[in-house]
Amino acid sequence: MQRGVWIFFTWMLWASGLTAQLQTIYIPPPDYIGTAECTVNDYPYKYAIAAMDEPVFVSFDDLYGDEKNYYYRIRRFDENWHESQLLPQEYIDGFDSAMIEDEENSTATLQPYTHYSFRIPNENTRITKSGNYLIEILDENEEPVFNFPVMIYERSVTVGVQVKIPTLPDKIHSHQLVHFRVNIQHFPIVDPYSELKVFVLKNENPYDVRIFEKPVFNNGSSLDYYYPEKALFPGGAEFYSFETRNLRGYNRGLDSMRLHDFYEAYVTPYWPPAHYNDYKDIDGSYVVDSKHTDDAVLEADYVLVHFRLPADAVPEGKEVYVTGRFNQWRLEKKNRLRYNEKAGLYEVVIPLKQGYYDYYYVGKNSNGGIDWTAVIPSFFETENRYTVLVYYRPAGARYSRLIGMGQAISKPMSR
Repeated sequence: MQRGVWIFFTWMLWASGLTAQLQTIYIPPPDYIGTAECTVNDYPYKYAIAAMDEPVFVSFDDLYGDEKNYYYRIRRFDENWHESQLLPQEYIDGFDSAMIEDEENSTATLQPYTHYSFRIPNENTRITKSGNYLIEILDENEEPVFNFPVMIYERSVTVGVQVKIPTLPDKIHSHQLVHFRVNIQHFPIVDPYSELKVFVLKNENPYDVRIFEKPVFNNGSSLDYYYPEKALFPGGAEFYSFETRNLRGYNRGLDSMRLHDFYEAYVTPYWPPAHYNDYKDIDGSYVVDSKHTDDAVLEADYVLVHFRLPADAVPEGKEVYVTGRFNQWRLEKKNRLRYNEKAGLYEVVIPLKQGYYDYYYVGKNSNGGIDWTAVIPSFFETENRYTVLVYYRPAGARYSRLIGMGQAISKPMSR
């Protein structure tokens, strides 16, 4: 086996193990929970990677609209998403669990819902240590209903990130290479070869990750991570998008919108591009928004969105899913496309709150991971956002710290 293939295969086993572990502890929202968000800012990125001094905002809609009592609970995990051995009082100032008190009912919507929200830190809870966490949403019996992975980082080290065209001949047209340096000048590390572990995420997707344990070069003040065979990501294509902002008129990306018992929107069927197309997206995210309303949080309605694929676009024997941040990048039955014989299309219907949405059609690998090139070709020019997370655990320490974060966007990419 060639050296490059062996390195890539070894990484695939390792990364798939991490993905499987996160999938084991992650609980997706049930069908009666809509627009579950955990974010550091309101627009447009919806995945919570927060600095220690930044608040995390959590919100969701209960589509029963019956004003239940919900609680939150915070649990700490290590960088591999195994539960920490620390006690709650060692990483929480205050209480690790409390009732969600901010709730409001929707106004004049066909789909009634109750909107819940809170932020961390608050008067009851403050996280005191960097690292990986789950914010769990509990029912009135204190049983978990769903949860959010959250990463809280320090600014102890700075991380410089560059996205380059790969040097491997068979990857230069389809992949992107992430090269990064960790500046440790003001944070001395005794042994960076055993005390650091670095994770690279594409578009803040925790299921699309590369892991690095050792720098290639250490000059005493910075650590260089240049792995031309391992730090590769398929560029993919720009995300497709649609909007449902306007219930009374035109919406971009839709063939039509109809009103039956609820509003229904039909996304324009996708055809695989023959070459790279450059257009704006928000890296797979979404924004809740509604025209003709004063408060989209409480007045935006839910729309039954029909995602459709021509039969010719689905590879034989492949399961195809629609994904994005709107479903936390998960591949589940409720976002799998199935053949509609009457329409002659593959289709899935998903209820989504009015707004703007990026989406992508993917396949599922044998290990349950995302196959980005199953339906849509991959291009090196595509804009993607890469995030580098640096975890630190010195000898004898009981827990890992997330000591730094860096980001870069892969634009412009040209030869």
